Amino acid sequence: MTQSVVLIVDDVDATRTGLAELLQLLGYETEEAANGVEALRRLRANPRIAVVVLDLVMPGASGYWFREQQLKDPAIANIPVVVFTGSETSDVLPRTLKVAEVLHKPVRADALCEAIARYCQPAR
Repeated sequence: MTQSVVLIVDDVDATRTGLAELLQLLGYETEEAANGVEALRRLRANPRIAVVVLDLVMPGASGYWFREQQLKDPAIANIPVVVFTGSETSDVLPRTLKVAEVLHKPVRADALCEAIARYCQPAR
């Protein structure tokens, strides 16, 4: 069985790398992207990506932009997205961005892992 992958999208290197290391310790395979453009490229290139963990506020190609582009592409539109944000207006995000879940920063590791497990199984 092919291992599925978690794509982590955040412009803060320490946050992105820290999440990737945590998920790898839990048996997940990960890919990382620092912005929406890179995330879109990785998502289109790797059919094994099962879920995207997405920060919304990033310079340049934001998470909002990424999600707009993802929804326009039928090949990747249905890949679930778990948003993690510090925004107080995140109660409207599931409707407007059609995301699977919204977690608030600072994100509890157990909450993030539970959300990811709903869409992607670890290798072990």
